[in-house]
Amino acid sequence: MAKRNPDGSFTISAGEISVFSVCPQSWHLKWNERGVKQEASSESVLGQKLHKDWSLFFEESLRLGKATRLLAVLLCLAVLVFMAISSARAPLHELFQLSWRNRGLQLICLVMVLLWLIREFLREAKHRHTSSGFSPAEIALAIDGSSLLPDREYVSLAQGLAGRPDALIREDGKVIPVERKPLAKKLRDRYVVQLLVYMRLVEEFEGQRPPHGYLLLGPSCRRIKVENSENKQAWVSGLIREMRKILEGGRPTPSPHPIKCAKCAVRERCSARQDQHRALSGGAEEV
Repeated sequence: MAKRNPDGSFTISAGEISVFSVCPQSWHLKWNERGVKQEASSESVLGQKLHKDWSLFFEESLRLGKATRLLAVLLCLAVLVFMAISSARAPLHELFQLSWRNRGLQLICLVMVLLWLIREFLREAKHRHTSSGFSPAEIALAIDGSSLLPDREYVSLAQGLAGRPDALIREDGKVIPVERKPLAKKLRDRYVVQLLVYMRLVEEFEGQRPPHGYLLLGPSCRRIKVENSENKQAWVSGLIREMRKILEGGRPTPSPHPIKCAKCAVRERCSARQDQHRALSGGAEEV
């Protein structure tokens, strides 16, 4: 939840702005209970597990690629050392006589097998990389939950914003934020809002304005590019201004919807809820 600074101002997280964009009233009720420990829903627990699995899967691609490149370097060094030692003992052309007792021919066969293995390992590493939602040309800088590429948390007192992108990549020399939503079925405004806040923070801390960011949706990591336009950022600025007014004592404006209200954790205390008389199906779509 929003954190009050010593000077009385507030630092608001990107995730909280995302929640506010769904329903200011719901966010406000949750804000009033910020000190109350709430049990995570089964959907939230599943989302966290899938997010962790995604992070580990991508990290495996990094480890596999790194180990394969190291193996290739060691293989080249071994061949050079063998050639140098053997050529000092016998003429070079004798090393490649067609005989299974010839060490030179044995080395060639071994090298061919190892090169095949290296190719297969690199192919698997590339598959894991792309299956995680990244292209081979992109350089990963940070991944949430990774020990190889620790995440980066941004806290801006100047903007009064905080956030920790799920991933950061370098694309055409610029740092691009990436947000993973493993349970998402389609694009939602709240996902876009969260990513746009990350773009603001990346611009401040990395020194360059990201032209866009990426959302990775659903189990297949379907990638959606979100442009960092002035109109979108003006929309986010409006949400932030509304939040600050409420934090300073203003009244929130509810935005009820039958499906949203049915899934809201604070609906029992909300006078604006609209799900009381709706017959909800078990597969009601998330909003």
